[in-house]
This record gives sequence, C-alpha cells and structure tokens, in this order.
Amino acid sequence: MTPAQNTAPAPLFVASVDPRARGLLDLRGLKALAYAAERVGLDALLLGDGTAEAPAAYEGTTAAAALAAVTEHIGLLPATPPGGLAPYHLARITASLDHLSRGRAGWCATGTGPGTAAAAEYLHVVKGLWESFDADAFVHDRAGGVYWRLDGLQRLDHNGEHYTVAGPLNVARPPQGHPVIAVTDPVLAAGADLLLLETDDPAEAGRIRARVRQDVLDAGRDADAVKVAFTLPAGAGADEIARWCAARLADGFIVPLTAPDDPFLTATAEELRRCGLLRAFSTPGTTLRDRLGLAHPAGRLAAAAY
Repeated sequence: MTPAQNTAPAPLFVASVDPRARGLLDLRGLKALAYAAERVGLDALLLGDGTAEAPAAYEGTTAAAALAAVTEHIGLLPATPPGGLAPYHLARITASLDHLSRGRAGWCATGTGPGTAAAAEYLHVVKGLWESFDADAFVHDRAGGVYWRLDGLQRLDHNGEHYTVAGPLNVARPPQGHPVIAVTDPVLAAGADLLLLETDDPAEAGRIRARVRQDVLDAGRDADAVKVAFTLPAGAGADEIARWCAARLADGFIVPLTAPDDPFLTATAEELRRCGLLRAFSTPGTTLRDRLGLAHPAGRLAAAAY
C-alpha cells in the first residue's frame, strides 16, 4: 500500500542504541549504526548506559564524544540519571560535547535518580551552570591581551535543598545555549526539552502528551517548548505512523536499533520520506535544537523563567 501524503508536521525520530547489543560493543559497530541513521535522516542517537545490574561495554558520554568526531548532522544524547555524576561534571561534559559537535549535543536524564525533587533541582543546576558565561564573553583579542571579559562571567551560587554549587563552569557557553535536555519521567518534563516515553501505546502517549503540555503552560512556558516521543511499536509501517501523526498523539518516536541493516533504516525510512513523514536532511550549521524545533535560550535572564 502506498502511504497517504502527510499533512501533519513531520515527527522527530530518535534512534535508541543499546550498548549491550551484540553488534554495538565497539566503536566500529557504533560508527556503522550512526552512519546509517544519519544517512536516512534520523534526528538523534540516544546512547544508553549500563547499570550495576546490567553493565555495558562503555558509558554514553564517551560514546557520544567518539561519534561527534565521525558524524556531521545527527544529534547525540548520552543517557545518565540525575545524580549519576555531580551536576558540575555533567554540565562540563555536555557543554564540551556541544562545542565539539558544533551544537548537536544533548543529555537524557534517565529516571529521577535520588528522587523527583532532587532530580528537578539537578536539572535546574545544570542549566544554571551552562549559563556561566555570556555568549559574547570570549573575545579572543590577542592585540588587546583579552581572552575573555570578566564581566561576561556569571557565578551560579546555588544553595538548594539537595545541591550547593557555586560555579562558574570552566567551559564557554555551549553553542546551543543549553544542550537539549531529554527526560524519561513525565514529572520532570516541564523543566526539559524532550520527553521520551517507554510505551508503545498511542492512546497512553496521547494522554501523557496532553498532561505534559498543560504542565509546561503552568510553568510559564509555551506548550510546544517540550516535545514528546514514544517507542515505535515493532514492525510499525508508514501508514500506522501517519495515523498517529494525524491524531497528534505524539511529536515523535523512539526507534530501537541494534544494527545498521535494521529494516527501519533500509526500508521504512524511505517510505516515510516519500509521504513527508521524515524530515529533510540537515544542512551545515543546523543544531539539534534547530532540527527539533526548539528555541535557543537567550541567556541568563531568559533562563530564570526557563
């Protein structure tokens, strides 16, 4: 069957990469999958991490850094729980990754780590640390002997219930302002950019998306500021995806991938492109925020209400 032409906005597609999959245990396998996903035009790679109960061959931020060097367009979302690293270290790593990838980095906060309140504060601290330098703080004026302006540096001086962090970060403001924050728990979505739902039930995803949009409005943000994606059911084709998009049940889909010859990459993606359900390939200079239709935070004053 030839799928009908899509009239809804093209959904986003995030490829979920399991670091325990047989073909993805080294950089060669990871690169092959990243190339294939980038070639068909997927938006981002969600790079999973191991746990004490299910260890993996590598951790997500290291994999993301390696892939930043060999990809050009696809976004990179290493996954680690809030509290898995000190917020300063997480902010420093992801800001560095955003610079190295020219604005293609993000971070997926898996679960709520030490608890919902602590996780929400962790996200707030990380975003505050990304605001340590104004966008124009680094002037690189060799003749005048000024590398960066002191008045462009902002201390965080956060003293909260769960974290006390003075800052500032010792990395320049990331190209995206804030790397994209994805979360997996709806209770954190109002402070994030992207909610990734581990469900393949479209009705459930639609209910959660409606609730999240209201939470985002209640937080003083535009309802479209947070995108919601849910797990693509195994074997779903373009017709089924088109129906979900037309019903506005979600903004996108998570596609579990374990090999570069996955049927989604070799067949389904081309069907989606023919019916307008897969976005055009990125152009040089496109950030992950640009690709996902997310605003770039303007700066520290704007971030106060973010």
